[in-house]
Amino acid sequence: MKTLTSPLHRKMAFVMGLSLLTMAIFAGTAYGYAFQNIYVANNSTATLVNLNHSQPLFRLFIFLFVVILILDVIVAWSIYIFFKDIDEPLSLLTAWMRLIYAALLGVSLQNPVMVLQFQKYIPQNEMLINSALNGFLEMWSLSLIVFGGHLCLLGYLALKTKALPKTLGILALVAGGCYLVSNTANLLLEDYQGIKSTVEAILSLPMAAGELGLAVWLLWKGRQKISLA
Repeated sequence: MKTLTSPLHRKMAFVMGLSLLTMAIFAGTAYGYAFQNIYVANNSTATLVNLNHSQPLFRLFIFLFVVILILDVIVAWSIYIFFKDIDEPLSLLTAWMRLIYAALLGVSLQNPVMVLQFQKYIPQNEMLINSALNGFLEMWSLSLIVFGGHLCLLGYLALKTKALPKTLGILALVAGGCYLVSNTANLLLEDYQGIKSTVEAILSLPMAAGELGLAVWLLWKGRQKISLA
């Protein structure tokens, strides 16, 4: 089992940790606040009213997700550099899984961008606007299946090195499993929507603990060792 102690590894830890933490904050703002204050499930009329009154908020939601997409690419790069001395083929696969997730996220963002066009040319078409927002959610959920697989690989890599606490590797594996279960069920089960909110409420804690725990530890460990002079 190898350790990761070089200056390059510490710098990559800092970059990865900072990117992951920034993504968590931006995702919470974009989806947890902006999107949730506009989109009302199964109520296209209320969604349209909210959208008409919250155009800046909706545009902020799109912008933050674009930044998140860019940060995903940075995280993929830093993962490969950080873990390649532990298992280069697996670190490359883990990085590629993150890039595939980012690509699918980019595809999903076409839907809210289409909403901006609908608002410009056919602003009161509830059906098209609601369909586009639902399309974003469905495509994003599909991409999160890939993301769950990525987290499982990342957790396994973390367990292969002494540089990271074993707890973080286990939390990443658990978080990845939660993403896989929730989003695979969303894809395969027709009646999943009825229990989706309950399942996500139960799984949200391990999912957040896996990602945020790794982000905070990497940021602290990398910053602790790096001289900014």
